[in-house]
Amino acid sequence: MEFVRQIERFQLLNKLVKEQRTGSPEELAARLGVSRRQLYVYLEYLKDMGIDVQYSRRINSFVFSCNKQLRIDWRFEILDPIEGRNVQGGLGLYQNRDYGSFFLDFQMTMVA
Repeated sequence: MEFVRQIERFQLLNKLVKEQRTGSPEELAARLGVSRRQLYVYLEYLKDMGIDVQYSRRINSFVFSCNKQLRIDWRFEILDPIEGRNVQGGLGLYQNRDYGSFFLDFQMTMVA
């Protein structure tokens, strides 16, 4: 499930930036399992949300450039067949032949 991997990447990115131990852009991209270009796509997405992340050569790490940080909440819920039929859209209702229906709720917000 690629969507779950994306969430996990944002969680790891957030943790490493918060702890100021990302390493170089190439090292961080490798830790996240993405290309350097994709890393900058993620950082641009955060910037669009109002969370600016910049690279500090002095400490060899990306850092939050303001007092805002990222908060990531998500939940995964397996639905019984009746619940699966009653969901009308949402971020992530998935039908799977082996697992039935499941719902994935995901939210990223800024915190001070």
